[in-house]
Parts: sequence; C-alpha cells; structure tokens
Amino acid sequence: MLNDVKEGDTPQGLAAPYSGPCRWLLAMDYDGTLRAADLDDPTPIDPGFFGLMQRLRSRGVRWGVNTGRDLPYFLEDFAEVAPFLPDFICTCERYVYMADEEGRLQPLAEHNEEADRATSELRSAITAPYAEFMEALRRRYTNLHWRFSAHDPLSIEAEDVDTMNLLADLIDPFLGAWENVVMQRAGRYMRLADIRYNKGTALQCVAQRWHVPDDSVAMVGDGHNDLDMFRAFPRGFRAAPGEAHPEVLEFLQAHGGYIAPRGGVMQALQHWRKCILHA
Repeated sequence: MLNDVKEGDTPQGLAAPYSGPCRWLLAMDYDGTLRAADLDDPTPIDPGFFGLMQRLRSRGVRWGVNTGRDLPYFLEDFAEVAPFLPDFICTCERYVYMADEEGRLQPLAEHNEEADRATSELRSAITAPYAEFMEALRRRYTNLHWRFSAHDPLSIEAEDVDTMNLLADLIDPFLGAWENVVMQRAGRYMRLADIRYNKGTALQCVAQRWHVPDDSVAMVGDGHNDLDMFRAFPRGFRAAPGEAHPEVLEFLQAHGGYIAPRGGVMQALQHWRKCILHA
C-alpha cells in the first residue's frame, strides 16, 4: 500500500523496460514543471508525456523526477496518473533511487545513509536556535503568515510565494553564522539543508552510476532549488517552463538555457528531442 511507503523503501511498481547503455539522462522537477501547479487539476501531467518517454527509449534516454517532495508524498500523487515509474527518483533534494535491471527502484543506500546522517547532525545543531530566530520574526512581522512542517523542524511553508520571498531575505542573516547550511526554496516552501546535498549532487550520483557525461544530461525545473541542478551540469541542456520563478528565467537567459515559449514543459522536451535526434 502506498500509505505504508517510507523514505528509504523500495517503491512498488516498475519503470518501463530498458535495455542497453544510458546515452541521455533527463531530470524533471515535479511541482510546477512535470506536474501542473494546480493540485486540483484533473490532468496534472500532460497526456503526451509518458508516450514521449517511451519513444525516447530507442535513443537511449532514461528519465527521472528530481523533487523536494519526500518519497511517500511524491508517490501518492504520481501513482494516480502514471502508467510506470521513472527510471530514477531524487527526493527531499538529497535521497536517490535508481531502477535495477528488473525496473525496480532501489534506494542508493550508501549515499542516502550519508545524507540522512548529515541531515540529522544539522537538525541537532540548529533546530533550537532556528526555532528561536523564527519565533522572533513571527513576533516582529505579524503580517507574514507561515508555519513549520509537522515532519521537519527545518522546513517551513509560507502563505504564498510573495511571503516566502520576504521570509527568505529575513532568514539570510541567520545563515551567516552557519557555513555548512543553505536555504532550499521551491515556491512557498523552504528548508534549511546541509550544503553538500542538493538537487545537483543527487543528480550527479545518478549520472556517475550510469556513466552519462555532463553534456548528455537534460534538466527542466522552475524553482530556486533547481538552480543547484542547473549549476551542477553547465554543459547540459537546461530548461524551464515560462512561468518559472524570475530568478530561474534570468539564470537561463544568462547561460544559454531554454524557456518554453508557451509555458508548457512539453515544449521544452520537444525542443530537446530535436537536439538529440541530430546529435
């Protein structure tokens, strides 16, 4: 049962059949990129997406989701609409799952354990001073509405994106005292994390184990935490939907990335498909 899945488990279900070496690696952010931002959308993922992933098999493409969601939250949503699992999943911007020869996604145990240990140490060190700092902000800025995550004392959820933008600026001074701590943001969600673990380092684990060179990695994302992924592969294909955060769009414009003209992620994927067909 999906309700019984925990971070670190082997997800139920299989990735689509795959044979041969991985020539191209495609990483998709989930919320606001592969999945429509509206959680009530009856067709949250473009109906043509899974067919395109099947067709790209013949080009040696393996694809996956690189998300800030944890594994249970991602699967709960994805399983409702997906005919098969991705070839890999990166969750919480740090944990990695990769399909074995049978298509079953296995946790990358050593990497995940190291990331878990680093996160536990970080929580032990800064949870108390962070909570104190945030409560002081709450008392001072009564117009800003946010709450701590029920499952992670280093994560907060703001009322909206504008509130999160303001909170991020206010939290920056707190981070100055912690060299190993960074802010991971996506929309109205934010968590403090160990600087060694992010969407970029998680995707590097996948690329290294499937022996994919940097210039054969494609990435699509719309939020601040996707910038780590983009920076980790400067020679890769980097794209965003037109509704991405302005800082993401600015980054892509400055570094030769692709912005889908009509907003939809499928435009970016079709553009990339034309690129690899001529590779």
